[in-house]
Amino acid sequence: MSPTNRIALLATLVASIVAYGCSSVPEDVLATIGGDSLRVAEYERMFLRTRLGPPKVDSEKPDFLETLVDFHVKQKEAEARGYHTEPAFQQEYQQYRNDLAVNFLYERDFIEPAVKTLFERRKEEIKLQQLLVKWVPGEGGDGVDTIQTYEKARVIQAIVNAHPEAFDSLVMEFSDDGGKSRTRGFIGWFIAGTSFPQLDDMMYALPQGGITPHLLRTVFGYHLFRVMDRKPARLRLRPAHILYRLDLDNPNDTTAAFEHLSRILDTLQQGLAGFGELAQRNSQDSSTAAIGGDLGWMNRGTNIEAHFEEAIFSLNVGEVSRPIRTPYAMHLVKILAEEPALPFDEQRENLRRVYRKERFNTDFLNYFARLRKENGFTVQRNVVDRIISRMTADMTTSTPGWDQRLTQDDRAAYLLRTAVGPISVDVAVSFMKKESTVQMRPFTVALFDTVAMMLADQQLALAQCANFESEVPEFRRLLDEYRATSLVTRLEEEAVWKAIDIPETEVAEWWKQNSDAFILPARVRFAEIYTYTQRMADIYLDSLRSGKDFLELAGRYTQRPGYFQRKGVWDFVDVNANDLSRAAHENEVGAIVGPIQFQTGFSVIKVLDKHPAREMTWDEAKPSATARLKEIRAAEYRQQWVATLRDKFGVKLHPEHLDNAFPPAPEGK
Repeated sequence: MSPTNRIALLATLVASIVAYGCSSVPEDVLATIGGDSLRVAEYERMFLRTRLGPPKVDSEKPDFLETLVDFHVKQKEAEARGYHTEPAFQQEYQQYRNDLAVNFLYERDFIEPAVKTLFERRKEEIKLQQLLVKWVPGEGGDGVDTIQTYEKARVIQAIVNAHPEAFDSLVMEFSDDGGKSRTRGFIGWFIAGTSFPQLDDMMYALPQGGITPHLLRTVFGYHLFRVMDRKPARLRLRPAHILYRLDLDNPNDTTAAFEHLSRILDTLQQGLAGFGELAQRNSQDSSTAAIGGDLGWMNRGTNIEAHFEEAIFSLNVGEVSRPIRTPYAMHLVKILAEEPALPFDEQRENLRRVYRKERFNTDFLNYFARLRKENGFTVQRNVVDRIISRMTADMTTSTPGWDQRLTQDDRAAYLLRTAVGPISVDVAVSFMKKESTVQMRPFTVALFDTVAMMLADQQLALAQCANFESEVPEFRRLLDEYRATSLVTRLEEEAVWKAIDIPETEVAEWWKQNSDAFILPARVRFAEIYTYTQRMADIYLDSLRSGKDFLELAGRYTQRPGYFQRKGVWDFVDVNANDLSRAAHENEVGAIVGPIQFQTGFSVIKVLDKHPAREMTWDEAKPSATARLKEIRAAEYRQQWVATLRDKFGVKLHPEHLDNAFPPAPEGK
């Protein structure tokens, strides 16, 4: 063989090898669409997101592959048509992007860190003692003298700071807490998230015996708190109790109650009866006695008397207390169970709820106050004064045409400046016309301060998340999913729904062939006399039986809002609408039925009319028949249309690789 021939043969072999190698597809590729690969990782992620869990049967896998491929070819077609370049789409997309970015920002900068801090803090519970300085009565609008109260509190704080070791005696001397003779200022055991944020931060920063460094202001006055004790938290117990109610007018009743409960305790300790049995026989708590005194699960920090809570949470599971005094009763308590602390991932959602309820607003305000300070936020006072001077005293932000009083120079002026950049009056005007929280407000300096802060907060927040697309992978994924879904939705509307136009005559013919599928359900019409007590319902029923006119009584006495003027009449409703309609359906026209316990009261009804179930007329069925037939035609058309898109974008499926998605766990795991 000549050298030339050998070279030619070698070239052919190399080409064959290359071609063979290029034809092989990586095992994680499930499909190729227009040169793009659909890989196992994306398939699994979208499956879990849309199907809310892994596949339950093997047949789900190929079905979802087909669905996902169809979605991708629609997305490519939408992009080929340029939908993503349309101004309306870009505006909607940008708004979604900004809203999503700000939510991610809050999660990153304070929600998630705060939730983790809350979890760590809740591993410990803290016993608090307070010294309270109540508001001094005054002549102000709120009836208190705030200055005098504060000065009094400052004097007491100085004494406490000079003698912190004497806090207990200073509570007895200075605190305005009316119960201090019994409690000595003890207000309970606390865990993070059960007090107000400022106290949370202070008490978890203090050592045992430490006193809050600042006066804390509440609706009650000014407070100083001392950490009496700290210990590992017990968050959730299930106690049961035997209750003896005290006769507060009889001083000797406390002794009698103690002796009574002590005898019950002796019976229990001798094994003559169980706690549940003794609770059923002896407890004066009618709501729990029948179930053995079981109080259900109780969380630390619930709103119960502090000493009672302390006594309960000092007991071990199975342990029974000595008699415990509360303001109105005496108790024996047994701990039935204790719920162990859950790991962070299992507590996360509950902790988020606690955080959002207790301190999100505080952290939100503090976060933006810090951003404004760090970025040199300033309001242009001269501009504000100029805008206000254009308005009359009776004008508000809801007055039509108020902005027409502003000149072009007014609109171009800067309302505020930050390190990110200035914001003009024109932007503020547009904002004020849309923002509901500033409607009906007069044109004052306070209004423009509010608007300026809101605009600055928007600007500074968006500046913080300007690079989220590259910095936060999950943000990028969610944004891409939103973009794709929006484009596909627009494409379906244009290419499928608008392409199907069915003449009314055709819909009518189809309805004739399927009229048995368009059924108007049985309906009833009745009148009702509604009252909040069964006794009154019985009185009305007796009056009706003696010959009183139903509609006359209903027009005078029914207590259902909105039905007084209608003489209690319910127009035709589905027989399965509620208990009243079902009762009307089961009785003859003219029948009076009741009393029927319904919602929060009692009803007496009279059956006025009944219509049996029947096929709909054409006029009744036309809207739903048109929608149903259009959906059928759309499904047929969509199948053919998607097939053409698959051809257009050269779809190649590799279902043989589906075994690589959601692989079975190794045996033994």
